[in-house]
Amino acid sequence: MEYLKFLAVGILGGTVSGLIGIGGGVIMLPILIYIMGVEAKIATALSMVQVLFSSISGSLFHYKEKTIRINYALYFGISSMAFSFLGSYITKYTSDNVIKSVYLITTIAILVLFLLVKSDGKQEHILTKQKLYTIIPIGAAAGFIGGLLGLGGGFLFVPILTCLFCLPIKVAVGTSLLAVFFNSIPGVIGKIISVKFDIYIALVLGIGAVAGSRLGSYLNKKMSHKAIRIFFITVLSIAIVRVLVDLAVNLL
Repeated sequence: MEYLKFLAVGILGGTVSGLIGIGGGVIMLPILIYIMGVEAKIATALSMVQVLFSSISGSLFHYKEKTIRINYALYFGISSMAFSFLGSYITKYTSDNVIKSVYLITTIAILVLFLLVKSDGKQEHILTKQKLYTIIPIGAAAGFIGGLLGLGGGFLFVPILTCLFCLPIKVAVGTSLLAVFFNSIPGVIGKIISVKFDIYIALVLGIGAVAGSRLGSYLNKKMSHKAIRIFFITVLSIAIVRVLVDLAVNLL
C-alpha cells in the first residue's frame, strides 16, 4: 500500500510537470512533506528523481509535437548543470526550516514572475548575444535553487521563456522540460551522494511520473493558454499558503 501511495504521488507530480513544464517538484515537495510525512531533505531527493523521469517522458512527447526550441533548452540546461549539482550536494548541510523557507521565497518569486507574463507568443524574439548572456545567470540560479529543493529549475525557465523571449506557453513548457532533463541528471547524482533515501520509493515515484507526464503533456495540448496559467497560479498559491502556515507555526 505504501508503494501504491507513492506511485499515485508520482503520477500527480508527473501530470503537473507535463502540463506546466516545471518538473513537478513545486507540487511534489509539499505533498511529500505534508501529506506523505517525509523529512524535507529526503523529500528533495525523491522529488529530484521524479523530476528526472517526468522530464524525460515529457520532453519526448513535446519533441514529437514540435513544441521544443532545442537551442533555448540547451543553453538553459547546460548553463544550470554544474549549479544543480552544487545545490543538490549541499542539501545535507541545510536544515529543514531553511529548505522550507527557500522553497517559500522561490515559489512566491515564481508566482510574481508568472503574473507578470503577458506575452501570447505571437512575436517570438530572436535569440541575440545579449539575451544569450542573460541565460547564463538565470540558468545558474535556477540550477542551484532547483538542485537544493529538488525542483529541477523549470520554475524559472517557463516564466522567463514566455516573458523574456516571448515563446508561446506550450512551447515554453516543452522547452523547459528538456532543459530540466539536462540539469536534473547532476541534481540526482548530488542527492545520491549527499542524502540517504529509499531508492525503491524513488523509482516508484519515477514510474508514476512517466505515466503522469504523458497525461500532463496531453492536457497541455488540449488546454488553452489561459487555462494553463490559471492552473499554474492556483497550484503555486496553495503551496505558498501551506508552507507559510507551517513556518509560522514553527516560529510561534
